Amino acid sequence: MMTNMFNKILAFTLLSIIFLSSCNRTADKKESQRDSIDAIAPDSLSTIVDSIDIPIDETTQEESLDLAIAKITQAFKTQNSKMLNDYIDKTVGFYTLYRPGVQAIYVHATSFDFNRPIPDYYPYTSSSFSGKVTFGPLPTYDCGKEAWSKKGLFCNNKQHPTELSHTAKFMNEILDSKISAAEIQKLKALEAKSYRVILTDKNAPLIFHITSRNGKWIFTVLDRAYGGCDA
Repeated sequence: MMTNMFNKILAFTLLSIIFLSSCNRTADKKESQRDSIDAIAPDSLSTIVDSIDIPIDETTQEESLDLAIAKITQAFKTQNSKMLNDYIDKTVGFYTLYRPGVQAIYVHATSFDFNRPIPDYYPYTSSSFSGKVTFGPLPTYDCGKEAWSKKGLFCNNKQHPTELSHTAKFMNEILDSKISAAEIQKLKALEAKSYRVILTDKNAPLIFHITSRNGKWIFTVLDRAYGGCDA
């Protein structure tokens, strides 16, 4: 009987040792897994980002308005066709307003050449202006005094010009030009993204429109009609 009792105690002891050893191995495995997770750098874990939360500004201009105006003005000052053509979008082109008589008209072109003025009897002249652009109300021209209300380079960036679309309407009414309503709407859409610039140089006044398109400023209108008081 003593032998049986001893065998039972021995068997119980062996089972306890095996059970405790198994528990320790399980605990060690869990601790090892925990350590390996803690060792992963937070930056290496993927993060779900909602694309709606990412701001996308497609209208951001690559170049400031004042710098673009300065470069276009410089192109006219030096009569640099290449410099000016860099600001002309080939799909939009540019419009030249001029006054062959009482009524102003416009012509459309896709590139600019200082050696081929529009109209051909009105050559381009070089400006001597070297100042900076002033943003605010534009100067006006007094035909009686043959003088501008103020001198310098100005841009009205608070108001959009309408000279181009108005000229198209007058060309239809007076010259029967048959410019379509769709084309006039296209001109209005162009004006809605444009600003008017006036340089009141005595010998070479310069009036143009600068337009925002696809994050870039482009040259779209040269107004050679305003200030012409001959007719």
